[in-house]
Amino acid sequence: MPINENEFGKGNRDSSILLMEFLSVNFRNAYDLGELVEAMSSKGKDLTKEDVEALLSALEYGGKVKSRTIDGKTYYKYSVVRGLKLI
Repeated sequence: MPINENEFGKGNRDSSILLMEFLSVNFRNAYDLGELVEAMSSKGKDLTKEDVEALLSALEYGGKVKSRTIDGKTYYKYSVVRGLKLI
């Protein structure tokens, strides 16, 4: 039996989508791995540091997240996409 759009939206959200939503809403800040694990936990996703690190690695490879190591600690930030200018 088919379901409507509202019911479909109530389904279990993918962890990478939740992580991207968190980072995009907080695009002005960069977060370390522990902070992102806590953020995911607050959204009901109990993920290990390794799980979140794997998600971040895939998102970084896709250009959606960027990372930078500062004072020996790696921080992750939403990669803001600027509009393209056509010539």
